[in-house]
Amino acid sequence: MSQVSQPRILLGDNPFDVRPEHDLLHDVRRDVEHWSETQFFQVWSPQSNAGAFIHVGRWPGDVDLWWAQVIAMLPDGTLLVDRSWGRAVDHRGPATGNLRVECVEPLTTWRVRFDGAGEPASLAKMAEGPVGASRAAAFSFDVELRAAAPVWDMHGALGIENLSWAAHHHTQGLYARGALKVEGYSDIDIDGVAARDHSSGPRRLENFGGLHFFVVVFPDSGRVANAVISWGRDGEVGHRVFTVQQNQRCEIGYEVEMTGLAELGTHQPREVVMNLGGERPRTYRGEWMHGYTLSLLAPNVNVNGVAHAEEFDPLLVTQGAFRVVADDGEVGWGVIERDYRSSMLPAPEMR
Repeated sequence: MSQVSQPRILLGDNPFDVRPEHDLLHDVRRDVEHWSETQFFQVWSPQSNAGAFIHVGRWPGDVDLWWAQVIAMLPDGTLLVDRSWGRAVDHRGPATGNLRVECVEPLTTWRVRFDGAGEPASLAKMAEGPVGASRAAAFSFDVELRAAAPVWDMHGALGIENLSWAAHHHTQGLYARGALKVEGYSDIDIDGVAARDHSSGPRRLENFGGLHFFVVVFPDSGRVANAVISWGRDGEVGHRVFTVQQNQRCEIGYEVEMTGLAELGTHQPREVVMNLGGERPRTYRGEWMHGYTLSLLAPNVNVNGVAHAEEFDPLLVTQGAFRVVADDGEVGWGVIERDYRSSMLPAPEMR
């Protein structure tokens, strides 16, 4: 099935007709080779200049065992980096020894709790190698997330099914309320915005070259914008799609491009331009606030930091919190992700 190419408008409080049970853990498909399930959250407080990253998924060798990457982003630029393991206690979300993810009300409300420790690191240190198993500082958080817009269904937006890296992929912008406690620091409020996604299905990355992705929440208007651009190892873009949701109106378009990545150790360029077509051309401009770097190895092994020595030409994930100004002047905040095979860098051009 080919990708839809004509812009579309959907209406309502559930424009993609997402079934509530799809927000819960999915039934394990032991009969499907390379089947996987992952969830991601990023929380950011513009007032505190602090937040948290959570990425959790099923281990390929034992799909009932969950791994979790958790990173605290502190106001002084420090990162606290943790990796943990465990088994879910119920169908409402993953869990490890340090982390509990709970879908409180499908499609609308989540709670994410963490109590553990992480290795202090910088962005430059994460570019040098794996991070998360040396000296540590204790930290914890408890965050409630509520929907800023309806759940976005990638396959419904693209009009195709069963991409090589996810047969099911949902994304959502949210509002966050919570606190971050860190050894040696005063308590940090992390009220602000958040983004999440949830994927499942066979995950095959051998032909996957990279990805641009963003989710931005504009609190004043309630607008949420998100986009995905992906390409193969040959550099050819396979899919482009963006969505802007506001007041139960969902605009879907297929003309979108974004600034690329030049440097792992600094995430330069930090001024990111997002051009969206659709009903009318518009430009969003993002300013980097905080970030972290990860590696994704075959067959779905997720590492904190750059794992150059673990695999030939690994997929490198750069992600972080951005302040975004829309073409109408409204200010939002969110997550921007720029992922590349190491052989493709530097690649600062629009893609």
